[in-house]
Amino acid sequence: MEKFRDEKLKRYIFNASPFLWGILEATNKPERLKELKTRGFLKSYSNSTNPTYMKVNQDLLIEVGVQGILKQLVIPIITSAFKPEVLAYFHRLWEQGRTPNIKYLIEQQLYHSHKGGKHSPCRDLANIFLQVDTQHEFIERWTVFAGLWFEEIETERRKLSRI
Repeated sequence: MEKFRDEKLKRYIFNASPFLWGILEATNKPERLKELKTRGFLKSYSNSTNPTYMKVNQDLLIEVGVQGILKQLVIPIITSAFKPEVLAYFHRLWEQGRTPNIKYLIEQQLYHSHKGGKHSPCRDLANIFLQVDTQHEFIERWTVFAGLWFEEIETERRKLSRI
């Protein structure tokens, strides 16, 4: 990975909101730390450890570096959560400056309707790439992660797959 891209991605990791762009299944810090440990990261953390997210990011960067975070965590999670054709479709829309229709997200089981007071216990994977107004059920915009994925990480993923 070029030094410039490495440094750029490091800044994105430090400033990711939500933590690691919301790619983890867990929704609170103790569960996220547990998920990271289950995935083989941060083994030195005890169960009672309560570091800040900044500290977790620093420790992940020290442990595996930017490329390791991408190769061992971000890319596998995204590619297992999203079908290749969905990622390709999202990429085409991204390049056109458009967003997918909410019906498409529901059909692909990436978003569950929140209308009528229904609250799905499922995690909405669409939120990783898209900011959805759940009250009015429309897509507001792409997330920061979407741009990062389509402009930087996907390029790195292609390079890694050639190795």
